[in-house]
Amino acid sequence: MTETANTANTANEATVTANETANETANETANETVKARRTEKAVQAENAVQAEGPVREAKTGKRNRRLADALPVVLAPLAACAVALGGLTTWVGTGHAGTPARIDVVPGRVYLPYGDGRETAAFFDIANSGGSGDRLTGATSPSALGAVTLTRHRVTGAGGAYRDEVASTAVPAGGELSMSPHGVSLTLLPKERLRPGDIVPFTLRFEHGGPIRTVAVVVRPTSSF
Repeated sequence: MTETANTANTANEATVTANETANETANETANETVKARRTEKAVQAENAVQAEGPVREAKTGKRNRRLADALPVVLAPLAACAVALGGLTTWVGTGHAGTPARIDVVPGRVYLPYGDGRETAAFFDIANSGGSGDRLTGATSPSALGAVTLTRHRVTGAGGAYRDEVASTAVPAGGELSMSPHGVSLTLLPKERLRPGDIVPFTLRFEHGGPIRTVAVVVRPTSSF
């Protein structure tokens, strides 16, 4: 019986050894299969990347061609805008465009009333060196009775003359307003009788600029002052 038992143990050991060998072989085979699959996937991925390169290049080339075709359409208005902006910049750079009105008033003259009349007119030369127009809207004088009115003198077809009261008159940008007996003037009624050489103070009012104080000298209507 002892020999029989030994024989059985030997057989069992052989079976165990065979099973272990079979398991190791199966594991190795499985590992090789996994490695092979991984290698195959890596090759497929690499091939896909390589194949994608020409596709990307083709798409990039098509996109670049579209951009090249669109550039003239986009650049044309941009160039026009640049030219316009350059002109505007030059105009602004010279100190004109966009700058406020800059008013200067030359001392004026007041006509000596004719005969027994009291009403008379004052005349000023007004310059605007700014880049925006302004308007003369009226004037005041401490030497006048009541308001000083802004009037425009007109001549009728029959040679008669009359004047209309106006609310304002333009002083253009970079230009001037020169008052005269045949155009715009300031009509006033002096408080006291005037004499040649008298100085009459005035304050001129403008639509955008502030009031400007100035004076006018009394002259005879025939004076060239």
